[in-house]
Amino acid sequence: MADRKLQDNGVSGQPKIAAIQDFDPPTRPKRNKYALGCAVLASMTSILLGYDIGVMSGAAIYIKDDLKVSDVQIEILVGILNLYCLFGSAAAGKTSDWIGRRYTIVFAAGIFFVGALLMGFATDYAFLMVGRFVAGIGVGYALMIAPVYTAEVSPASSRGFLTSFPEVFINGGILLGYVSNYAFSKLPTHLGWRLMLGIGAIPSVFLALGVLAMPESPRWLVMQGRLGDAKRVLDKTSDSLKESQLRLADIKEAAGIPEHCNDEVVQIPKRPRNEAVWRELLVHPTPSVRHILIAGIGIHFFQQASGIDAVVLYSPRIFEKAGITDDTDKLLATIAVGVTKTVFILVATFLLDKIGRRPLLLSSVAGMITSLMLLGVGLTVIDHSDHKLNWAVALSIAAVLAYVSFFSIGMGPITWVYSSEIFPLKLRAQGCSMGVAVNRVTSGVISMTFISLYKAISIGGAFFLFTAVAAVAWVFFYTLLPETQGQNLEEVELLFGTFFNWRSTLRKLKNKEGGEGKGQVQLGANGQSLIELLETLYFSTSPATLPCHKHTRLFEHQLHHKIKTMVADRKHGVSGHPEVAALDFEAPKKLKRNKYAFGCTILASMTSVLLGYDIGVMSGAAIYIKHDLKVSDVKIEILVGILSVYSLIGSAAAGRTSDWIGRRYTIIFAAGIFFVGALLMGFATDYAFLMVGRFVAGIGVGYALMIAPVYTAEVSAAASRGFLTSFPEVFINSGKCSFFSDVDGILLGYVSNYAFSKLPTNLGWRFMLGIGAVPSVFLALGVLAMPESPRWLVMQGRLGDANRVLDKTSDSAQKSQLRLADIKEAAGIPESCNDDTVQLPKRSRGEAVWGELLVHATPSVRHALLAACGIHFFQQATGIDAVVLYSPRIFEKAGITNDTHKLLATIAVGFIKTCFILVATFFLDKIGRRKLLLSSVAGMILSLMLLGVGLTIIDHSEKKLIWAVALSLASVLSYVSFFSIGMGPITWVYSSEIFPLRLRVQGCSMGVAVNRVTSGVLSMTFISLYKAITIGGAFFLFTAIAAVGWVFFYTLYPETRGLNLEEVETVFGTFFHWRSTMRKLKHKKVGNGDGHVQLGGNGQS
Repeated sequence: MADRKLQDNGVSGQPKIAAIQDFDPPTRPKRNKYALGCAVLASMTSILLGYDIGVMSGAAIYIKDDLKVSDVQIEILVGILNLYCLFGSAAAGKTSDWIGRRYTIVFAAGIFFVGALLMGFATDYAFLMVGRFVAGIGVGYALMIAPVYTAEVSPASSRGFLTSFPEVFINGGILLGYVSNYAFSKLPTHLGWRLMLGIGAIPSVFLALGVLAMPESPRWLVMQGRLGDAKRVLDKTSDSLKESQLRLADIKEAAGIPEHCNDEVVQIPKRPRNEAVWRELLVHPTPSVRHILIAGIGIHFFQQASGIDAVVLYSPRIFEKAGITDDTDKLLATIAVGVTKTVFILVATFLLDKIGRRPLLLSSVAGMITSLMLLGVGLTVIDHSDHKLNWAVALSIAAVLAYVSFFSIGMGPITWVYSSEIFPLKLRAQGCSMGVAVNRVTSGVISMTFISLYKAISIGGAFFLFTAVAAVAWVFFYTLLPETQGQNLEEVELLFGTFFNWRSTLRKLKNKEGGEGKGQVQLGANGQSLIELLETLYFSTSPATLPCHKHTRLFEHQLHHKIKTMVADRKHGVSGHPEVAALDFEAPKKLKRNKYAFGCTILASMTSVLLGYDIGVMSGAAIYIKHDLKVSDVKIEILVGILSVYSLIGSAAAGRTSDWIGRRYTIIFAAGIFFVGALLMGFATDYAFLMVGRFVAGIGVGYALMIAPVYTAEVSAAASRGFLTSFPEVFINSGKCSFFSDVDGILLGYVSNYAFSKLPTNLGWRFMLGIGAVPSVFLALGVLAMPESPRWLVMQGRLGDANRVLDKTSDSAQKSQLRLADIKEAAGIPESCNDDTVQLPKRSRGEAVWGELLVHATPSVRHALLAACGIHFFQQATGIDAVVLYSPRIFEKAGITNDTHKLLATIAVGFIKTCFILVATFFLDKIGRRKLLLSSVAGMILSLMLLGVGLTIIDHSEKKLIWAVALSLASVLSYVSFFSIGMGPITWVYSSEIFPLRLRVQGCSMGVAVNRVTSGVLSMTFISLYKAITIGGAFFLFTAIAAVGWVFFYTLYPETRGLNLEEVETVFGTFFHWRSTMRKLKHKKVGNGDGHVQLGGNGQS
């Protein structure tokens, strides 16, 4: 063609400009409200973990007194839930692939319900541990499935916002736990902690009910061959019908379904066994998968390793070290922590898609480092002073608040956002589950060793250690985490695989973009070159080569039509002056958020309330449990943290459960389990009985944490997926959707602590825990109103049902069709297949999926898994659970000695946490996951450093230093704020949107498992940790972890904002070189955000 003569076309003279007027200008979508609702509902599973963390921080105080257990036993009790939740996280992937994302959320809630009941009715330490085991399994399910669902249901434009919701609801649950601690603190010791724990079963009930109103994940539907159902879900959760069609096409491609297959139900090609998925993820991963895996696991590890669970779980002890000795005052202080954390996590949800994951994460971790350092200093000064130094107390308190603020604004949500969106579709479930596993293991280790740690190296030393970890995290994030903001889930994989060179990949992607952003396409300049250009564009342009990541395919389809017509005109000959055709289209305008998708997200994300309430209420209930059951700090640590371990069971089972029964019923199942667990905790007669309740509730939390983000991601349109999938984090912080309630899971836990603090000790903690069963009832009922995930419907071959869900959750019929096409493609359904129901090829067992995820992972899958597990790990490893669960102790260390005052302080923490997580949800799809995450982690680093300084000063001062107390309180609030605005919600957003469809559930379950293990470790070791290295040292340690997390996020985490779930995978695989992948993607694009694309200019150029 290049050899042709220009005169063949009859071209001469100077070019003129002719405008092609019939090019439809795409408008920027508003956030899809239906996807938002789905994300909120799915993310509410996270409240199970949040409540357990929050309530255990206070309940541990009374458990120790009541059951007469040692600090080591308290550590184990607090942190063991995170280890137990590994079972849930491990099972969540296969469960969600088996029964669907939605029913996995229900299943998680049900398990946690049982666990909470067992804890509430525990008669001794052993019984209490059983409850922790059950609750841990539920938490494991919840942590894994919520981000996955949210990421799969969310549109790319708001995925950061939506998938941050699990962290929002973790914070909400923590605040609820804190409030519960304070509420039941006046009850008799033997009752107070039982109510604190048992009442945690209530959120799981509402969660399971609410999830029923959610649709199934469209990606899961596609994997089931239910293209029609997936299409309907995508139509509802996408910003436009075109986007829905594009998303469906991406999902179909990822699932191996031919693009032309448009039947309602199709026969999915036989898929390898789950072992192959794990093999692809762990044994033979591609560079991108390896990079993703490192990033996912790293961020989950650093989230917990930076001391967040130590701060949340042992905040009463931290405040005690800071100079607050009264149990009530400690619980009030933990409430302050919960409020701060919640406020900032809400802020973070709105920033994730505006600023980006990476900047927010780095900023958050930096703030965490500073806060941890200051906290270590404050606590060290207090610890070595013969008299109380008020300035050191104030510094410690301020540092705690600053730390949780920074964590909440970045590290907290971004961990879930990032880990949920970086894994390729086929490995997403497994990758996320690994991230959650790392998160929970790290949390469990920290929570079960914190008391011992600060006893060994002083509490100031413990926070100095956290500071160091946070510093390492910052470097890790900086070097390995690319920005994923605005990327489709199936595009994110392209950013991974080059590890430290990801920036070059991003630059290559950007270099492929053309135009000046004026909203016009210039075609031609001289003769043959124009024809060649048009033909090249028409015949070779791929979806990745076109502009404006959020509107690439919409523009591609229209541009191809124009080019096809112009190329055809060549046959008639061109004479005279060559014309320059201008394709005028206006810059995309923001569409309104789909209300139906918003509602589904709200219902699904409410599962996170179960975790959030448990976290919040346990922080205060632990105070009375310790007094009532006469248990040691070690037992309190175990009681507080063991739920995270138990939740691993739920998270592990959630994947298969959700793939089997669907996402919706999995949420109901999770709520039911948590209901039973909460009742068991509420009626616990001793420590053992309480542990049984924790076990059951943990399983429910595990289910909820895994399924909610998955459902939310699958039902959300790309434009608002970040917003919607951040809702699980909102409801971890929130007891209800942030738009309907001022309180959250953690906040409710805090409030519950305070509300029941006046009851007799033996009643107060039991009411705090037992009343947690109430939300699970409403959740289960609410979920019934949700549609099934369109992706799950497609995976079942129910294309008609999926199409109907997509129609409701998308902003237009065109976007619904595009989403359905993406899902069909991901599920391996031919694009031409448009039957309502299609027969999918017989799929092999889920072992092949795990093999593909872990054993033979492609680079992109490995990168996504690393990112998901990493963000889940760092979310917990940075000390959020320590702050939430042990906020009364933190406030006690800061100088607040009255239990009531401590609980009121925890309410403040929960309130702030809730506020910021709500704010964060609106920024996820505007700023982007990456920017918000980096900013959040940076703030967390600063807050943790300041908290460590404040607590260290208080710890070494003979007199109370008001300024140190104020600094500590401010640092706590700042920390939870930064966590809530980034790290909290983004963890769930990211982990739920980065995995490919076939691996999403398993990947998310892995992320949840990491999350719960990390949380369990932290919560079960926080008391021991700050006893070993002082409370200031503990927060310095969290600071260091946060720093490492920041680096991890910066280097390995690409931006996924605006990408379809089926597009995110392409961003991963190059690891440190994900930036070059991003550049390559952008190089393929024509034009810019204004929609003005300049083609040609002169001759061949």
